[in-house]
Amino acid sequence: MLQTDQAQSNLKGMDDLDFEGWNNADWDGVFADHHTDDVLVDWKGQPATHGVQEHIDAMKAYVESAGGTPPQITSHPIMFGSGEWTCAVGEFEDGSRMVTVAKWRNGRILEEYIWS
Repeated sequence: MLQTDQAQSNLKGMDDLDFEGWNNADWDGVFADHHTDDVLVDWKGQPATHGVQEHIDAMKAYVESAGGTPPQITSHPIMFGSGEWTCAVGEFEDGSRMVTVAKWRNGRILEEYIWS
């Protein structure tokens, strides 16, 4: 499948989000900038969050419960996209993985579905 410029740009955004925003806990900067204000996030079977601040608050609580430092994402060994949708496998330092499927609007995530 040939990826569109839109999908390639969104995949670059996923790299920025994980490697800069998440790994550095830059919640109000890079992390917030890569989500729409009205983002819907369904994460690991938890109740979905609605809005970027609710998503940030949930991620901060998760990181705090895990010791205060985000588990570091070291690579995206699998990434692909089509139009406004992307899929990325994130690999953590300990070898565990997560999968994120995201729908993008104007270069920001509108919907995000995360499994780990």
